[in-house]
Amino acid sequence: MAVTDIASPRPRFSANPWLVDSTIALGLAALSLIALSGSPSSAGEREPLAVALVLLESLPLIARRRFPVAVLAITFGATFGHVLLAPQGASVSEGFGSLVALYTVAERRDRTVSVPAAALMAGMFGTLIVVLGGLPAGLQGLIQTTLTVVLAWALGDLARTRGLFGKAMEDRARQLEADREERARMAVAAEHERIARELHDIVAHHVSVIVIQAGAALRAIDRRPEAARTAIEAVERTSREALADMRRMLGILGDGAPTAEGALAPMPGLDRLGQLVEEVRVAGLPVELSVQGERRPLDAGVELSAYRIVQEALTNVLKHARGARARIDLRYLPRSLEIEVVDEGGSGPRDVGDPVHEGRGLIGMQERAALFGGRLEAGPTPTGFRVAASLPIEPAAVAAG
Repeated sequence: MAVTDIASPRPRFSANPWLVDSTIALGLAALSLIALSGSPSSAGEREPLAVALVLLESLPLIARRRFPVAVLAITFGATFGHVLLAPQGASVSEGFGSLVALYTVAERRDRTVSVPAAALMAGMFGTLIVVLGGLPAGLQGLIQTTLTVVLAWALGDLARTRGLFGKAMEDRARQLEADREERARMAVAAEHERIARELHDIVAHHVSVIVIQAGAALRAIDRRPEAARTAIEAVERTSREALADMRRMLGILGDGAPTAEGALAPMPGLDRLGQLVEEVRVAGLPVELSVQGERRPLDAGVELSAYRIVQEALTNVLKHARGARARIDLRYLPRSLEIEVVDEGGSGPRDVGDPVHEGRGLIGMQERAALFGGRLEAGPTPTGFRVAASLPIEPAAVAAG
């Protein structure tokens, strides 16, 4: 069966989170130390404490993804203490670590945690600015600090929202894929059951023939030995066919037991292909039938599968390609039966066997071909659609009732 290639998504580059966080922490620490060394200090004896606070503002960011709330508490406390100790010597980089930590909390925690953290941070910074600088003089700094805190929180919250949306989309894609596979499995199982029911009827027919031939051989064994021999040979051939069909049926159903619906109805074979063509023509689809090679009786299961493949292909044309015309090519080769159904013209979507859209035509044809070790190809052509199947065959004599 034709397979449509689906382009796989491009692999995303993903850096090591610990490497990224370490780079951010060390970079901010270096920047803060440079700024601290270049600023005048009014209390030289406080330099070791200032260095320690600067490092506490940045280095804990290495663990920001694992302990976001704790890292925020440490970096914010260090920044607040540094501003209290040396308000006149605060550098531009001061507070960057706590802002990154706030961003991380907003990104990795719910708003019930991040909003109070941002409000507390903005309130404490604002209070410190008002206390140290006064309201008229510190109003601009108060507004800038509040906006900076709000911006850091908003960026983190936006990242969290986008992450949740992406995860929801991935979960939905996985669910849709699981549903599609389940529908495909159910469609294949339904086709298996349908094929097995038909093989069950064929096996029942074979057994009936065996019983009749065995009785004929028993009656003729004394008076007509040759006739008895012919009947016994027919029993052997029919038994082999019945055994092969039984194995196929068991291979499909496993331990299941098919019902015998329509057991009395004759199973269609290639001898009824002409009748099928006439029925399709009456339905409004012009069909041409071409048979090549030496036409001969085949295994009943093979003939049934070939008939069903042609029937399903023509049904597909009737349903999805109104106004088209079709051609059936049947070729008897020494070891295979080749089937090709091609249509031209018409319009409408084709059944490509996608369980999402409940298309089961090609699924059934594929299973019938695979049942006998054959192959099926199906796909669009420049002017229509083509279904081609190859079924391995072995000539089988028709046992006379």
